[in-house]
Amino acid sequence: MADDAVVIPVPGTAELHLLTRSGHVEVHAEERDDVVIESGAPSEHRIESDATGRIKLPSARGGTATLVLRTPTGSDVVVGTISGNVKLQGQLGAVRVTTVSGSIEVDRAEALDARSVAGNIDVDRCSGQCRLQTISGLIKLGETAGSVSAQSASGKIEVDMRSAGDVKVRTMSGPVRVAVPRGVRPSTSLRSLSGRPRSECEEGNDCEIRVQSLSGRIEVVPS
Repeated sequence: MADDAVVIPVPGTAELHLLTRSGHVEVHAEERDDVVIESGAPSEHRIESDATGRIKLPSARGGTATLVLRTPTGSDVVVGTISGNVKLQGQLGAVRVTTVSGSIEVDRAEALDARSVAGNIDVDRCSGQCRLQTISGLIKLGETAGSVSAQSASGKIEVDMRSAGDVKVRTMSGPVRVAVPRGVRPSTSLRSLSGRPRSECEEGNDCEIRVQSLSGRIEVVPS
């Protein structure tokens, strides 16, 4: 641990609220009973914390420093940035990330709401409700077990379903690919004005897949 690290004991899980302008944000969820701010911490009087584990933290140097934290597994995280990238590792609880041009990378979350104007959104696993939105960045969701809502203007969207769950996608021109577990029979509604939607899955009522695009290619395939 660095000599200038800040350690904050928490009761169980934490609720982190992190704010930066152009600095990156990196959070590691681990089996621990405290929150460790390894770098990027502002002066201590600007760190707000209470007995419930709620911690509000802006990054140092006027929002340009990189924030690196270690937090208990299952912690909730809220992050706001303008151009800083966000990287969240380990099993987290409810996650909400908003950025203008920074990329968003999430390892595992129970629920996720991630929004970026131009940055990519890359999610490994989301076990609950997942909402992803970007204008021109790539959206990639590796494994999802809950409902998914994804929206983009021109970015590519890829969704890999782990089990039956409703998927709703809207895009202007970006291609869309949804991978469905074998044995799951979705009810599909695929609409594109100029592209040709393609579904290779047997139709059924296990879940609903709704994809709407003006000109993007749409594919629903077995995983």
